[in-house]
Amino acid sequence: MSAGSQISLRETEIVMPRMGLTMEEGTVIAWLKSVGEMVQAGEPLVEIETDKATVEIEAPANGILRQIVGQPGETFPIGTVIGYLTAPGEKGVALAAGTAAAPAKLEKTQVEARPTSAASQMPATLPGKVRASPAARRIARQQGVELGLVQGSGPGGRVVAWNVEQAVAQMRVSQPAGAQHVASESATKASPLAQRVAEEYGVVLQQVQGSGPGGRITRKDVERSISGQVEVPAPSQSPASLPPGFTYEPASRVQKRMAERMASSFRDAPHFYLHSEADCRSLLALRQALLPRLEERYGVHITVTDLLVKFCALTLERHPQVLSQWSGDGLLKTSEINIGIAADTPNGLLVPVIQHCDRLGLSEIARQRTELVEKARLGKLSLQELELGTFTISNLGMFKVDFFDAILNPPQAALLAVGRMKERPVAENGQLIAAQTMTLSLSVDHRVLDGVSGARFLSDLVELIETPGLALG
Repeated sequence: MSAGSQISLRETEIVMPRMGLTMEEGTVIAWLKSVGEMVQAGEPLVEIETDKATVEIEAPANGILRQIVGQPGETFPIGTVIGYLTAPGEKGVALAAGTAAAPAKLEKTQVEARPTSAASQMPATLPGKVRASPAARRIARQQGVELGLVQGSGPGGRVVAWNVEQAVAQMRVSQPAGAQHVASESATKASPLAQRVAEEYGVVLQQVQGSGPGGRITRKDVERSISGQVEVPAPSQSPASLPPGFTYEPASRVQKRMAERMASSFRDAPHFYLHSEADCRSLLALRQALLPRLEERYGVHITVTDLLVKFCALTLERHPQVLSQWSGDGLLKTSEINIGIAADTPNGLLVPVIQHCDRLGLSEIARQRTELVEKARLGKLSLQELELGTFTISNLGMFKVDFFDAILNPPQAALLAVGRMKERPVAENGQLIAAQTMTLSLSVDHRVLDGVSGARFLSDLVELIETPGLALG
């Protein structure tokens, strides 16, 4: 190693952290420190964009920013090294940005940069995936080792770097000359995204039939292998082959993620819908009575959506099974009543979540709803404000939509779609009168709830809307 590439013997890797259950990769937006600059643990170090929000990541330790690997605009899978910190007082000459280090000669502390959001408490892996450390994943990629075939010795059977290095050593001893190239060559015949999905789910790439050019394995090939489905690849439509009068606009990260989640929800979760119409005369009278008092005392503006959040929270307390989520071959149950509010933003549909709605008063629900929707429109939501929802409300009444059915917001089992409130004919005491009514549609995951369970929930919710005194009494 030349003097110009000398490195410190004590370093901390800065890796792309997992900042939510659904996060698979992140994009480096900007580094907040320069190479050679001193950094304190907990100090904002780099901005990362996920499919949901842009978040400042804190430095995991005190040190000097020695090297920036992830450049602004580049996207990396979770666990990928995007930079290095050198411990204060260590001797060494900083490498140029982008220069590869020699992992075998370093005593590294493999620590993920800490997201400022509480979403850093999320589990490091998703159900069904191979549990492996970032260093183990990196070595496996470099050596062409299938993580699904490696026995882990870490906590809970987690695959660590040493396990992969042992597997590589055994492979070199047991295979004849030239055979070592086979495993690594198989990885080169797969796209980087396909390799990442394969290693996360323990798929052996040699057993996957590639549909890409020259038999190259794509992400869809790996996903088909995981699900056991065989599909005929659809012909791609390149921008150059568009029909006359059409233009092509690439989807944003948020749009892509929303499309993937909605397609997955519609395909994987067997939906059914329950419909009802609620008389809103008492609801409107209550709002009119509370509005001036709460505005004067708390400075908040109560909307019909705020009242619906409160009523849904109370109804969910009586029907906790609606909060359950389907997971593999069983149910994840919770008593957490965290209600998401679907919000239209310049960056697409976002669903900020009001946490612990059952513990909040009406004025606090209104305050949080106002703040969250405004932050969503400005693109300033934190990951904590987008995660852990257990029920969703989508209200399109303000857009003069009378009625609609909504696709479930995975992994939640139920979603309330609210239509326009307007005068409709209502029978009362044998007379036909005009009254303000609201249409409701409850989307339900049939794996979690049957028709009767969903109907009981919706019936109790309608009762609260029509006799709101029960909710506040």
